[in-house]
Amino acid sequence: MNRHAGTGLIVSILLAVATAAFSAEAPKVRIAYASRSASAMPQYMAVQKGYFKAEGLDVEIIQMNPRLGATAVVNGDVAFATPFTSTFRGVLQGFPMKLTFVHFKKGPYFLLVRPEIKDVQQLRGKRIGVATIKGTDQLVAEEMLQAKGFDITQIQAVSIGDGPVRMQALISGAVDAVCLAPPHDLMLRKMGYPALLGPPVLGLPSAGMLTSDRLIKENPQVVRRTLKAMLRAHQFIADNRQETIQTSIKWLPQPLDIAEHSYDNELKNINRDGTMTDAEIESIIERIGEKKRPLNEVRDFSFAREALKELGRQ
Repeated sequence: MNRHAGTGLIVSILLAVATAAFSAEAPKVRIAYASRSASAMPQYMAVQKGYFKAEGLDVEIIQMNPRLGATAVVNGDVAFATPFTSTFRGVLQGFPMKLTFVHFKKGPYFLLVRPEIKDVQQLRGKRIGVATIKGTDQLVAEEMLQAKGFDITQIQAVSIGDGPVRMQALISGAVDAVCLAPPHDLMLRKMGYPALLGPPVLGLPSAGMLTSDRLIKENPQVVRRTLKAMLRAHQFIADNRQETIQTSIKWLPQPLDIAEHSYDNELKNINRDGTMTDAEIESIIERIGEKKRPLNEVRDFSFAREALKELGRQ
């Protein structure tokens, strides 16, 4: 064996050993998101910028129906679920989970309708396509309609799926209205579908990080390190408009003006510290929970606060 070949073999062996060591040491963390949209950008940005790897985590982000999030977390199929309302409702119903982080305190939803609909009262007897029954988009749509004096019992909610699927349902005429956040709202408007209402006054968080009590108890360092990567992604998104817009286009192919609209209406308002006040959480519980549980049983922002301290931001 010549000297160069021997050197090459040694390098290959060292790389293989390093890779194996990383795989053995880096915890596998799966994060479920609902839709390829701005609300999932923090996870994608953390992957792209290497923030998870910097925390020694092997992270996979996967798309999942919001209705499955709470069950998937409790079963250990995923470590975190990001769809807010459906997963948090599961917590309120007794699932052994907690809200540990909030990406966006209020999603900028808009109610998009077919072109012939000019007034909210024309929605009587019509169908609204929603992601899941009583999910965030439906509750926000109802909030906006009620603010205009509309009787929400006069419109039928139909479970359709994520943003792109709801868009197509409106275009095909399968439904008469949908409630969407950027970038999908502007995509529809450019095709001639008006935004009748929006954004909401109160609204609801569009995404967060909800995890199991078991993970919190058995591997709190994974929770803290994951949220630390999330905080770094949040800060980068808030401080770097142009690069975030370009990353958005990579995440979801879209025209530049739509990506800019998405940033200016949602991403620039990203929650920098990942937490919410007790009063804010109580308000959410009042709006979406059939049951009430003590705050300490439904939220734990201690890991986010620890991560903030490590980053020198608290």
